[in-house]
Amino acid sequence: MDSPKQEKQVVSKERVANHGEVYTAQREVNAMLDLVKQETERIDSRFLEPACGTGNFLAEVLERKLRIVETRYGKSQLEYERYSVIAVSSIYGIDILEDNVVKCRDRLFGILLTTI
Repeated sequence: MDSPKQEKQVVSKERVANHGEVYTAQREVNAMLDLVKQETERIDSRFLEPACGTGNFLAEVLERKLRIVETRYGKSQLEYERYSVIAVSSIYGIDILEDNVVKCRDRLFGILLTTI
C-alpha cells in the first residue's frame, strides 16, 4: 500500500539518465541524520551535501539547527539572530544542475525567513 503522500524522487527519466538525479525521500533523510543527531544539534557543526539536489538533507539540517537556536536563544532577539546566521552559514551544498542550486538556495532562505 502506498503512503498517503507519495514523495516525488524522480523529475524525469532524462535527468536520471543524464545526471543520475534521484531525490532522497524524507524518511531516509531523517533516518540518516538521526545517525549523526549530535552533529545536527550543534549549531556550528558543518554539513556539506555534494549532490544537494533541491536540498532535502540541507533543509532538514537547517530546521533541526534552528529548533535548537529557538530553544536556547529564543528569548533574546540579538542572540537568536546571531545563532541563526551561524546555523545557516555552516551548511553547504553543491549540485551540477543550476536549477537545483537555485531551488535549494530559495528553499533554505524560505526556512530561515519563516523563523526570524
